[in-house]
Amino acid sequence: MTTYSRKQLLEIVETDDGFLTAPIREEIVVADAAASTDPDRFSELMLERVRVAQNLVRDLDVNLAGAAIIIRMREELADLQRRLAAFAESFES
Repeated sequence: MTTYSRKQLLEIVETDDGFLTAPIREEIVVADAAASTDPDRFSELMLERVRVAQNLVRDLDVNLAGAAIIIRMREELADLQRRLAAFAESFES
């Protein structure tokens, strides 16, 4: 699993540390606890969450609390779609 340092994440998403601090404080983004050598590393999922939060806050003028709800609902929808596809596949067999 690929993880990114804080600096790498900021460069990839093209944002500043000030923006990243807010989603971390709101627990939209959390560091990867499995990265024992560097506790400030982030997974691919967290990188995507930062991108989505950035788009919602900066481009669509959604506040951070709203962005958190949208991100969680988006992930729940993706999970439901995966489960539905697996369920449908079980009937096709």
